[in-house]
Amino acid sequence: MSDVALAPRAHALLSRLDSWAERDAGRAMLVRITVTVAGPLVMLAGVAMLVLPGPGLVVIAGGLALLALEYEWARRALGFLGHTLSKAREATIPKQSTGARKAVGAVVIAALAVAGFLATAAVTAFLGAHTVL
Repeated sequence: MSDVALAPRAHALLSRLDSWAERDAGRAMLVRITVTVAGPLVMLAGVAMLVLPGPGLVVIAGGLALLALEYEWARRALGFLGHTLSKAREATIPKQSTGARKAVGAVVIAALAVAGFLATAAVTAFLGAHTVL
């Protein structure tokens, strides 16, 4: 496992899983097969949840995290995603800012969450209304 910029807890979890899997060749193969099959399936479920009810983006990130257990490219992508989200959070709600600026950032985030929920509800209602039994 390489040293990608991950959170300390995530790095510790990956280290423990690697050491557990390396004790036996069968374990290593089991982990690799499970990750290789389950990771893309979880990501596909997340993509489906982008138009269906459910936390699509969170599930996609979970599938990517699952793939990061075995694959370096997924670790880099997960690190990049975390870094980008940290920058977006800092741009929206900076640590050294006035209370009003933090309140505006919180309102923007809440508005985006409500808009996402309403869009998902509208698509779900549209699809439900046009479903032929």
